[in-house]
Amino acid sequence: MTLKKKYDRFVILIWIFLTIVFWFRYIPDSSMLEGGLLACCIMLCLYPFTTYLSKSLLQKAMKQKRMLLFGGQFFLVSAISALLIPFILHAFLYLEQSGFFPSSELLLGRSPFSIMYINALLVALFVNFGFCGLRFHEESMKLHEALVESQLQILQQQISPHFMFNVLNHINILMQEDINLASSLLIKYSKILRYQLDSDKNSKVSIAQEIQFLKDFIEIEKVRWGNELTINCSWKIEDNQQAFPALLLITFIENAFKHVARGISEMVYVNIAFEQVANSVCLEVENSKSGIQQEKDRVSGIGLENVKKRLEILYGQHYNLTIRDTETTYYTKLVINL
Repeated sequence: MTLKKKYDRFVILIWIFLTIVFWFRYIPDSSMLEGGLLACCIMLCLYPFTTYLSKSLLQKAMKQKRMLLFGGQFFLVSAISALLIPFILHAFLYLEQSGFFPSSELLLGRSPFSIMYINALLVALFVNFGFCGLRFHEESMKLHEALVESQLQILQQQISPHFMFNVLNHINILMQEDINLASSLLIKYSKILRYQLDSDKNSKVSIAQEIQFLKDFIEIEKVRWGNELTINCSWKIEDNQQAFPALLLITFIENAFKHVARGISEMVYVNIAFEQVANSVCLEVENSKSGIQQEKDRVSGIGLENVKKRLEILYGQHYNLTIRDTETTYYTKLVINL
């Protein structure tokens, strides 16, 4: 259900609640029918003014950043709507005197019109303030959602240039060594890039699609590394249709292959273990490192920071990222509660 539908339903419930409150307020001094009709009439009187104030004037003031002007409009509309309530009360008094309703204590000994108006104005101010507050909160939530969505798109797109650069660089190297292999890898890479382009349109995909994307990437790395690298993978998926953010995991795996140790005398490996059970996802990635001090990669650091920001936006406190960086290994473990 969208935020707008949730808000609209909540507003309807608030109007019904206020009508019932006023009804119970009038019941002790009048009949059930008269008290209910009076409460409905007062709410129906306030409704168009409150709706115009909160949905039209407030939204316009927020967009134009003219909240001081809205303050004046707020009191003016409240004053006009409150002006009608004393007339409604006198109309019900006339109906009682005409015999339409039985005589009651509801309208006997009523205060002068000015006092009745002040009381009505306080009611109108209270109702209008409440609904304008709700509308202001709704607009703030919309802006927050739009900002979050924009941030996610920016962070997701920031992954793309680096990944595409690696793709083109790998193919360029293979074109000079093995054209047939380069052609085969180009087809596989095109499949990966197609998924990446499609994921820019869809913020979430099925977990099966995301894992297949990772498997395709790893298969290409296997061909590129040949016998120089030992790759161990484990995939356990309970629900293939579980929704999952696109391109969220690739950075951890890409960094493992990018920074894995190279050397004949060293044990060179990348271990990947993924598990999805119920609403929990766990990814563990470990790669060997060379004992030789390497210069830090600024681009990889940006990629990891982007993933952390995406995780914060998407899951808040519902994820845990563990990173262990030693002289010989680099290990990451990501656990997400979907």
